[in-house]
Order: sequence, then structure tokens, then C-alpha cells
Amino acid sequence: MSAALRHLYNLVFLLGLLGYLPLLFWRMLVDPTYRQGIGQRSGRVPPSPKGRPVVWVHGVSVGEVKAAVPLVESLRRKFPELLVRISATTPTGAKVARKIFGEDRVFLFPLDFGGFPGRSLDRVRPICLILVELELWPNILLAAEKRGVPVAVVNGRISERSFKGYRFVHRLLPQLDRIDVFCVQNRTYADRLERLGVAEDRILITGNLKYDGLEIPADPPAPDPEFWRVLGIREGETILVCGSIHPGEELPLARAALALERRSKARFRLILVPRHPEKSPGILRRLRRVLRKETGSGSQHRVRRWTERRPTETLPPGTWLLLDTIGDLARAYSLADLVFVGGSFVHHGGQNMLEPVALHKPTLFGPHVWNFQVDVDLLLEGEGVRMVRDEGELEEALLFLYGNPSEASAMAERGVSVLRRHRGATARTLERLLPILRRGEGAPGGQGVLRGGSGGR
Repeated sequence: MSAALRHLYNLVFLLGLLGYLPLLFWRMLVDPTYRQGIGQRSGRVPPSPKGRPVVWVHGVSVGEVKAAVPLVESLRRKFPELLVRISATTPTGAKVARKIFGEDRVFLFPLDFGGFPGRSLDRVRPICLILVELELWPNILLAAEKRGVPVAVVNGRISERSFKGYRFVHRLLPQLDRIDVFCVQNRTYADRLERLGVAEDRILITGNLKYDGLEIPADPPAPDPEFWRVLGIREGETILVCGSIHPGEELPLARAALALERRSKARFRLILVPRHPEKSPGILRRLRRVLRKETGSGSQHRVRRWTERRPTETLPPGTWLLLDTIGDLARAYSLADLVFVGGSFVHHGGQNMLEPVALHKPTLFGPHVWNFQVDVDLLLEGEGVRMVRDEGELEEALLFLYGNPSEASAMAERGVSVLRRHRGATARTLERLLPILRRGEGAPGGQGVLRGGSGGR
């Protein structure tokens, strides 16, 4: 990128940041997580200890952070002397990363403005910067190039929408040239990168790291005992867990659950897990409104937020639960007889449906899943999940699976088989990264990174 273009980019970034400030200040007032880490956003991250080689792994949010887990663990096993530090862009992603990797390894990704990225690199001192999926921030890529720090993309993906945008700007901002290697999930993403001018020898199809990171038990897991106790689940109840929902999706889900009760005469318990817990108050209001409209004041259902219960409380029979905490989605899925994955009835692009499938749960989702299209295509081809186009199809699919438990179980097991067949991306990715790590030994703090590389712990 020329100096003029870089100055133009920084100016546009600054104007966008200034426009975002009123919303940022509002979020800082209502959500403490936005007040944390302001210094880290400007590059003042905790410095890495001297005398130990460091690899910096970056994931934007929760999905990317979780996808990085098998690669991070493999790096640590293969190179015991290596320190792997993890950054995230979103506060939620950072919170999940701290829970997985520990407080001292995690920091917030710097704003891509001025000297902030360079300051971060000087304090982290990595021998390699690994970007999960695809991140094209011009200033940090330029700062890494100036410092001789190689950059790799792992679990690479480039959606159709992103591809169209990159085609428009890549000649003005040729950041793809500053990335040394692209380890991508499939041939479609590899072809898109080649059409953007990336040389074929810098692209390797390695598969999806998420499949390696999934814990796939031999059998469906036992229900989480705390949730089971608090909910007071009774024999004969059917548990529908709706994971990672977005505002507005609670309405068709609630109506479908009520319709199922009317049609089947069964008792359905609804557990809704918002993708963003801070949206829970609005979701709660709308749920209560639809219950009053559909059932009147005599409904057996009440809705409670998990954070508002008393620790020793058992909720009244039939209570629907709004799980407004982070990191408890898998616990909720353990209770499920049926699962719906959100972000798919609204134009968001879907959320990760691999986790409930890995837990042997019959899984459904709506039509808007372009962010996970490859996963969806594989699972649909293997008849391991079911897509529903609207509220009516959702109701019919749930009714069918409820009335045919053997088919529900068979669909879940077909989904598990698909996931098991597509493992192995971590080993292929690590093999491709080895030359990058060797080259990074010349970066500050990099000496001896491959010492004892065949060992582990």
C-alpha cells in the first residue's frame, strides 16, 4: 500500500471511529465489558516474558476463539517452550478466551489505527502472527512485515459477500500479499483467494479446525445436574433448547412450542439462550407478551432469567428459562431432546450448529445460514440435521421428531458420523505452519522455538 493510501485509510478509520464514539460511550455506560481494556485497544497489552518464544493467535469472537483451541493445544504439546498468546476483538470473545486459556495469555486486539498495532507487536514480540479465518487489517499487517514477523491465516474462509467486497478494494489495499500462507477450509475458499490474486503455492486446503475442537462423546451426555434440579424437570416433559438466538427469533420459537403442546397434548419446556446476553431484557418482555396473547393469564408457563433465580431455588413447573450467561450453552444442550440453532430465522447468517450435533442432539435451524454454509451443506448431505424455512415448517418438523423418537435419534447419529469423517485439519495446518515458525526464529524472542519440537507434554 502506498503512503498516500495508508494515510487515506487511517483518515477513514478515524472518521468511522469518531462516528462510533457516541454508541461506544453509551455501551460503556450500560455494559462494563466495554470499559475494560481501553489501553489494550491502543496497543498497551501486557508484555511477553523475555527469553521465551511467542506465537500470537487472533480470533475475532467466540467462534474463532473456539476454533483455535485444537491448534493452540497442538502447538503447546509439540513445542513445550513456546508461549501461545491469544487475542480477540469482541469483549465476549475475550471472556471466552480467558475461560479456555487463562487470564494471563489473553488480551484485546488493537484498533487498526496509527501506531497501535505496532505497539502491540513490540510488546507481544511474536515469532509468528496467526489469524483465525481471515482478518485483513492493513496497519497490523504492515507493522508485522516491517518487523519481520510472518503472518499465517488458519481455518481460512471467505464468504461470497466478503469475496465481492475484497474484489472491489483489493487492488487499492493489497493486504493479501502480506500474508505468507493461507490454510483454508475447502476448495471454494481456495478458488476465491486465487481469483483475488493469491499464488496457488501459498494456499493449502487443510479442512475445518472446528471439527477437531469438538468433543464428541460416544453417547449422548447426561443432563447437567444443576440445570435439571433448578428447572425441576418432570418425567414426560420434552426439552427444546434454542441456542444462540437473536432478537425476534424468540417469537416464532415460543409460538411453535405452544402450538406443539396444543397439537400433541405433551408438555414442552423451552430454554432460550441469547447469542448476546445483554439483549435478554428485551427478549424477556416479548416472550411474556406472546404468552399473554397466546394463552391468556391462565398459562402454566412463566419465563425466568437464569441470573434472576435464587441459588437454591427450584423453578415452578412449566417455567421457561432464558439463559443469560456466557459459557453455559453446552450445559443447556445436555438437557435437550430437540435443538434449534438461532441466527438463522433472522438475516444474520446463522450460528454454530456443530456443537449440538456433536452432543448427539437432533438439530434444526432456519434458512439464513450463509456464514456456516459449508458445514450446513455437509450435514444436510449426510442427513444429519434439518433446515426449516419458516415458523410453519419449524412446527411440523418438531412435531415429527417428537412423534418419531427413533428417527430423531437416527438423524442425530448421522450428524455425528459426518463430524467424525471431517476431522484432521489440525495436523495438516500444523505441518504447513512449521516452515513459518522456523522462519520466525529470526524475529525478536524467537531463538530456539523448535528446540525439542518432537516432544510434548
